[in-house]
Amino acid sequence: MFMIEKEKETSFHTSLLQALSAFSDEFVSVWDENGNDIIYVNDAYSFFFGYSDRMAFMRDYHFFGFRKHSIDLEIADLVRETIKRNGLWREEVMFIKKNGDTFLGKLDIVTFNSGNKTYFLQRIINIDNQRVFSENLFREIKKFEALFQYATVPIVLVNKSGSIILANKQATDLFEYTEAEILKIKVEELIPTRFRHHHVDHREKYEKKPTNRLMGKGMELKGLKKSGAEVPVEISLGHYMIDNEPYVISFILDITQRKEIEDTLRKQKAEVEETKLKIEQLNEELENKVAQRTHELMDTLSKLEKSRDELTNALSKERELSDLKSRFVSMASHEFRTPLSTILSSVSLIGKYTETEDQDKRDKHIQRIGSAVSNLTDILNEFLSLGKIEEGKIQVHFSTFNLKDQLGLIINEIKPILKIGQHILYEHIGDTKVNLDHSLLRNIIFNLVSNAIKFSPEGASIQVKSINQNDSLHIFISDEGMGIPEEDKKHLFERFFRGKNVINIQGTGLGLHIVSKYVELMNGTIEVESELEKGTTFNIKFIL
Repeated sequence: MFMIEKEKETSFHTSLLQALSAFSDEFVSVWDENGNDIIYVNDAYSFFFGYSDRMAFMRDYHFFGFRKHSIDLEIADLVRETIKRNGLWREEVMFIKKNGDTFLGKLDIVTFNSGNKTYFLQRIINIDNQRVFSENLFREIKKFEALFQYATVPIVLVNKSGSIILANKQATDLFEYTEAEILKIKVEELIPTRFRHHHVDHREKYEKKPTNRLMGKGMELKGLKKSGAEVPVEISLGHYMIDNEPYVISFILDITQRKEIEDTLRKQKAEVEETKLKIEQLNEELENKVAQRTHELMDTLSKLEKSRDELTNALSKERELSDLKSRFVSMASHEFRTPLSTILSSVSLIGKYTETEDQDKRDKHIQRIGSAVSNLTDILNEFLSLGKIEEGKIQVHFSTFNLKDQLGLIINEIKPILKIGQHILYEHIGDTKVNLDHSLLRNIIFNLVSNAIKFSPEGASIQVKSINQNDSLHIFISDEGMGIPEEDKKHLFERFFRGKNVINIQGTGLGLHIVSKYVELMNGTIEVESELEKGTTFNIKFIL
């Protein structure tokens, strides 16, 4: 660094120049007492404004800098007077570089005296990164607030001392507190009094060895509402650190309805066992009666055989008795065994109801319970992947593998779920070697091909095509299904979005969102082309 001098400029003390030159990451300049001529500028002029020639820069540069929006002379004079009067001017300005790029800068202008003269010292700090950081932070906070407040389950965040510092609306509704009220209490006040002294110990032990897990596994947990009413709950715990301070987040599920269903099922099971016992007793009684009747028949046959007086009549009676035995066995088989078999086989059907006319309704409800449990298992599995995705826990592991072989294996794996007459056609063009995350790619292909099968009719063709040429990989997945409405395409990869033409088809609305995130993690893009009733094509692109 060095000093630029003009004939009319005053020499500066060496110490002042050394101090000014120390600002390697700040732009510093010194101006005469009128702010018209620049006397000194440090080397940061090149980095800040893109000039390579110091003289050219000093010729072009003016007192208020290269602003994106210039100020008129009247305002400029007013600012100079303000600086002279107050000794300081400070503002944030959008500056423009020589090449046209802009950046946000913090401008400070102060006055100082040297050799009976007054000078202006101008300093500019680039705060563009701070602005971008603030904007990104604001967006992330808004995302968190939306996720937190609109979650479908109650969520409570607790600090190390057990104080509640955040609670969403679901939580305040469940425990009957206002937001202001719940933030003034400790988490123990949401627990029945008889359990509170144990809970403090449990919480302290959890803080020493925190894990993401269910709370009180194997125990029946109760929550305490503000009104004093207790509610059965299921709680999942998570933990994280902020500035070395531990926090615990609790996801609380009201399981009142589940408990009611379990109680009903237990009662029905007891009734089934009682009915089964009665049927077994009836069966035993019937078998005894059959044995008794058979004994009586055999006794009669024995007596007839001993009769020698009327041989013809005896033989006739014997035939009649034989016919009677056959008819009796047939009758017993038909009239007793068949109904008994029907009764025994119906035990599993009547076990869950007491009134015969309600059978269809009861079975329908039980089927619905099973279907609901299966659907719940599928949504959890996707908030973790989203969470894992939202929390940044998905790690990408690139490796080199044979794309053609791997896609062939995935397609063979998925074939068992094909509908009647459906078939998958696969074609590869170009180099077979790729460097991607094998696991993420498998999830992407499996999800898209499964969707193609689900949304295509029987007998349809699903086409998979991979092209690896010119350092670019394209994977196309096409179907002959119902297609996607034009107005739905822009929302297709959003969380929980489902097209208006697939509302009656089972799904969570998370699959394509997760696929798009996996593609992004591998620095790829995904696009969709679709026409109603003609089919859909997904195009995944990776730069290798």
